[in-house]
Amino acid sequence: MTHDIWHYPRLELARSVFTLFDSGLSSALTFFAPRRMGKTEFLLKDIRPLALKQGWQVFYFSFLDSGDDPEGQFVAALSEHALGRDWFHRIRRTLPRSVKIGGNAAGVGGNLEIAGQEAQVCLPDAKELIARLAGEGNSTLLLLDEVQVLANRSGHDRLVASLRTGLDLHKDRVKVIFTGSSREGLRRMFSRANAPFFHFGQNLDFPSLERGFTDHLADCYHTITTRALDKDALWQAFEDLQRVPASIRALVERLVLNPLLTLEQALDTLQEDIAEQRDYAVVWAALGPLDREILLLVARGESTLFAARVRRYLADTLGLEKLTSAEVHTAVRRLVHRELLSKQSARGSYVINDPAFGIWLVQR
Repeated sequence: MTHDIWHYPRLELARSVFTLFDSGLSSALTFFAPRRMGKTEFLLKDIRPLALKQGWQVFYFSFLDSGDDPEGQFVAALSEHALGRDWFHRIRRTLPRSVKIGGNAAGVGGNLEIAGQEAQVCLPDAKELIARLAGEGNSTLLLLDEVQVLANRSGHDRLVASLRTGLDLHKDRVKVIFTGSSREGLRRMFSRANAPFFHFGQNLDFPSLERGFTDHLADCYHTITTRALDKDALWQAFEDLQRVPASIRALVERLVLNPLLTLEQALDTLQEDIAEQRDYAVVWAALGPLDREILLLVARGESTLFAARVRRYLADTLGLEKLTSAEVHTAVRRLVHRELLSKQSARGSYVINDPAFGIWLVQR
């Protein structure tokens, strides 16, 4: 892998993950953080190299990049990893030329079309593939990125159940790290009592980066430009950007490319560009008055949306005589369904899913 001078190693966190696995305390971890918080970079540039160095097999898959067929794409990739790169071609050579293999054939119970009729083909499922990996010499680590996609789309219950069974049966040899950027999606996948992944493994918030990260970026800036960058000001900008690593890196890259920009100017233009690229104004315009006021309250740090004082404030702001708890609950459910809000705790506190959107709301 090409060396990335901008990458800030998180080796202590990576080592703590392997301590959990090696000790037998856990065989599965789930890291949650909004998108652009560095989860994928941590998996690929910290966890994977450390695992390979310790003799593990490593399989990485992003469900976010799997298109319209996450199930088929996942099982195809896992099959290639477990059975060898030419496994699909071996299957294809055993079939008549008249057989058409659909896009879902790599998935569980994929279909084959033979002379206009469908026939089931026995292709490996996730449970069988995990058993195959467990039977090999080295331990295996599965890195499954943005796994909430399986909960957000219908029709994947069989894959999820097969995956859970395989991981449960072979947890001594096959470990897994899930990541997700939707609290609601992860909640649907891991917290429902009737779901296949109910309370499977440890669910952790992905830790935010600390001051050492921005100092590292300032050092990289100096290496590239020979100019100094105020480390205190850069840390404050990182705080202003809600500690989103992708955003602060974009800020420093702007400063590298345009030496006439001050840090404050670069921060202002970056926030404007983020808002434009993500269509915050369009999202805002599509919301009803109550939904807007609830979002503004959450962005400002309100944690008890259903309290009587909050309902009174909302009613006064909207010019209403009163506002019922049911009406507030309905509005919150709409915002959660649109993935603008996520429930943060069982006590009913909520957070803005996209930290940059939260900044934009406060600045309005």
